[in-house]
Amino acid sequence: MSQSKSVTAFSRAASSFDAHESDYLVLLSDRVSTFEAMAFRFPKEQDFEDYVKRYVRPQGGYQEEDGSIKVYDKTSPPLWEDFKSSEDCGCLRKLWHMASQVAKKELETLVAGTDESTTSKMNAVLSLELEEKAILSGMPAPSSDKERPSLRTLGKVQGNFSPGGHFQHISWESYVDAETEGRLRRAGKLPRDKTELVLREDKVSVRNKESELQSTVDIKDTAGLREALEIRARCFHMVGVADYFVVRKLTEKFVSLLRQTALEGMRQPTLNEVRRTDRLIFEEILKWVSKGQGTVDAGLNHYLSSPQDMLWNLCKQQPESFPDQGLERSAPESSSRKRSLADAEKTDENKKDKTEKPAPDKEKVLRLCLVCKKRHEPLCPLPEGWRREQRAKAKEAKKAWQEKKGKGEKK
Repeated sequence: MSQSKSVTAFSRAASSFDAHESDYLVLLSDRVSTFEAMAFRFPKEQDFEDYVKRYVRPQGGYQEEDGSIKVYDKTSPPLWEDFKSSEDCGCLRKLWHMASQVAKKELETLVAGTDESTTSKMNAVLSLELEEKAILSGMPAPSSDKERPSLRTLGKVQGNFSPGGHFQHISWESYVDAETEGRLRRAGKLPRDKTELVLREDKVSVRNKESELQSTVDIKDTAGLREALEIRARCFHMVGVADYFVVRKLTEKFVSLLRQTALEGMRQPTLNEVRRTDRLIFEEILKWVSKGQGTVDAGLNHYLSSPQDMLWNLCKQQPESFPDQGLERSAPESSSRKRSLADAEKTDENKKDKTEKPAPDKEKVLRLCLVCKKRHEPLCPLPEGWRREQRAKAKEAKKAWQEKKGKGEKK
């Protein structure tokens, strides 16, 4: 359920805009209870003005103790010239403008067909409203957040089966419960959405890519399978994809196949084989549902009542030596690919042979100490004034050499 179809969101908006309770109840009595209903029943502002003048202004409404709405004609309704400039009429106009913007934005998202339409934004208010409607329609009430789908899971399923969705099979690990999501949020480990700038023609828009929570769910046994598929059954019922009890029958079918007693020399189906069977069944059903032919309930009932169908062969008992048929097979490499890999290996070997071996480390030569004229580490500390004395000695030696050279030239 999107925001434009939420009765709760429409009610909160009317309350925040200070719409008169009597006028709001009159709208509800005429089935104007969502943004979508208001926006598309009155596409233009003048249409809504005429509706308020003809239907809302002369009537009043009140709610009985049982929740039913009663509408009555006012004995002396206000004149339209007075009512159209009143605060009550202004609040209704504000509500209509918001309804038109919300409905227009969601419709543009569906038409664009971007990733935004495949992952709908879900909040706690919409989730609780979906849960209440699902319970009224027969779904058992969840005992805790462990049995309640997370907001991201609901948004992912709703976006996948929306008019602009992909209608693809969703992996088991994508069905996360609300308790796990809440624990990650409190620990600060909840992955954040990635913001991306999208350029279309002359328009730049911001798109949020939903982060996945698949790494938090690890299905390794029957208990983990049952928990994940229980969240799937509730999620499908809340969003309106399929009935809870029909999806639950498929879960029980898989669990019974995994727990059945195998004959001597035979083995039970593996978890991978059950996973692949589930994927093949939904892929076949969604081929038709995406084209508007049939429903998910009808497809599941067909396969549940047809155990002889070929898709169930993967879940039959097999000899103990029979390999796991649920594992994906890697594509065989072509002959040209094999030759290129072999040539690359030979080239690497040739390069290794040609590389020179590193020279062994030479013995470290100690430095000559200027004070004691010996080689050792660490060097002796220089005495105070030592450099000055060395410079003076160098000058005297140079002077003596020049004098000696001058005497030799005279001779």
